[in-house]
Amino acid sequence: MAGKPSLEAAAGAAPHLPGVYRFMDPSAAILYIGKAVDLNKRLRGHLANPGDERHRIILEKACTVEWTVTRSEVEALVLEADLIRIHKPPYNVRLRQDHRYPFLELTTDEELPRLVVTRNVDPSRDIPRFGPYPDSRTLRSLVEFLQEAFPLRRCRTPEPASRTGRSCLLGQISRCPAPCVSDRGDYPGNVEAVLRILKGDWEGARSGIERRMEESAGAMRYEDAARWRDLLARLDSFGWPAPESAKDRVSRDIAAVRENWGIILQMRSSRFTGVVRLPFDSRWRQAGVPERLSVLLHTYYSETGDIPREILTTEDPADSDMLSRWLADRRKGSVTIHAPARGTGRELVAVALKDLDHFLARLEWKRPGGRAERTKAALEALADMLGLPAPPEWMVALDASTIQGSYPVAALVSFRGGRPDKSGYRRFSMAQGIGRNDPAMIADSVRRFLAGIENGALPDLFLVDGGITQLRAAIAAAGDAADRTLFVAIAKKEEALLCGREERPVSRSPDEPPMRILVAMRDEAHRFVLHYHRTSRSRGEIRSVLDDIPGVGPSLRALLLTRFGSVERLRAVSEEDLCTVPGIGKARAALLRRYIDGWESPEQVRVRGEGDAHRSEGLGAEPVRPSPGGRDGNRDGD
Repeated sequence: MAGKPSLEAAAGAAPHLPGVYRFMDPSAAILYIGKAVDLNKRLRGHLANPGDERHRIILEKACTVEWTVTRSEVEALVLEADLIRIHKPPYNVRLRQDHRYPFLELTTDEELPRLVVTRNVDPSRDIPRFGPYPDSRTLRSLVEFLQEAFPLRRCRTPEPASRTGRSCLLGQISRCPAPCVSDRGDYPGNVEAVLRILKGDWEGARSGIERRMEESAGAMRYEDAARWRDLLARLDSFGWPAPESAKDRVSRDIAAVRENWGIILQMRSSRFTGVVRLPFDSRWRQAGVPERLSVLLHTYYSETGDIPREILTTEDPADSDMLSRWLADRRKGSVTIHAPARGTGRELVAVALKDLDHFLARLEWKRPGGRAERTKAALEALADMLGLPAPPEWMVALDASTIQGSYPVAALVSFRGGRPDKSGYRRFSMAQGIGRNDPAMIADSVRRFLAGIENGALPDLFLVDGGITQLRAAIAAAGDAADRTLFVAIAKKEEALLCGREERPVSRSPDEPPMRILVAMRDEAHRFVLHYHRTSRSRGEIRSVLDDIPGVGPSLRALLLTRFGSVERLRAVSEEDLCTVPGIGKARAALLRRYIDGWESPEQVRVRGEGDAHRSEGLGAEPVRPSPGGRDGNRDGD
């Protein structure tokens, strides 16, 4: 191995002391940074047992190793994190820092502490800091609750803005306690109450609010009692209940990792109070779960002061003892990190993993990286779920649309390899006679689509939007083709599936990748058919029966309606009255009278669509070229 003698010489000279080491390449660039309780033993261990592929590559590229001695293992842990953040070595796994969540600070280093929401954390300020808060709306609600229950000054400056002896506008409207000009008697107590709540003492906050509500009611200050009652309800709105088996008051966090994401689930006073999900950088595959857990815990707790008494993990993180001592030093109290194998702790870990799994499922179709791999895996899972012999290569989805029987249309979308294939999209116009019969529309579309398929190639999966009635209609229309193509119906509300001639029910979570493919196909077919239906309606028009009378054009129709007001009044006029309209003589008046006498109702209104004039040819303005089987050949490449 190139460079190994120099590595062995450097490792042999390392002291038996705690510290941080750095593997360097020939250009003096840092490849990897690590920490050790005993630098000599750790470096000799690297050389004697390279371990995984990452460390073998590091040893191949490195030509020397440098180290920095520290006073303790905890100091080595902190220094390692700082050096990784500064140098960003290529073989260290770290959390991605492409976004910053807001933190909530209580400025206890000021004479009159205040609550500050910030995204720019100043590590040099030793003040209580809580977060991060991924949901800024929840953070704003929390701050407003704290300010109403235990008011603190709202100035934006470290020192109160008022030096004139008068309170600011917020103080005058009772939105600020104005400690700069009034008695500060309750102010230190409010600061302590806010700090206790932010540290997780929700039960203490509830007891205090209930006590004040009862005192106000006893003194007949009912408006104050109602205010405390409302604050109590708002307090209960934060977070969500933990399992019954975990109804204790221990402050704990649950940490877990899945793929390139980590999660911290916060639990205070037997309630889940928040969840933080953080992504790893692109090198996450290089590290195992213990190392990723260690990176997650150290990075997260290095920025927040909200450190619990207990941390539960899926498995023991790397350097667990060192992390515990570092966290205990920051918390100024004991901190336990352990991976429960059973009982309540394991149940809480399962809750965190389930939350992270659902989160990753929601991201499945939003992350650009690795989309082909995920789609391939989802198609394989779809084949397993539906009992197909192989992942489906070609899938189609069909939907129909009409409004009370008017403008009946259907549309079919095509997916190849799990992605939309716009060249395979089809549109079908329908005769008015089947506009109120959705299964008949589905059956007609299936017959016309299958009749126009070239070379006898059939889709692997035919998805129909609807229930058992639509499925039966599609299979009946398909005939023998239903033996070579799996027909599946998908219902909108339950997202439940019915498969094949046997109508086998399949029920899965909509978040699962195979279900998301089917839902995406159904939604795309729905979008396409609605667009086609709106286009069809816009090309039609509502017209009165005057349009059916020979010799009556738009100008004469307008004159008649202007003179007589409506078709109903026109029925009551005589031929002599009709002759008073410019352009109407006796012959035309007699013709109009005969048509008017033949009307069955005062005003007949019907819908004229594109298909009225070209029933067998599709849309009038843009006729659909019929195929031998009557299939519409319109395609949509938009």
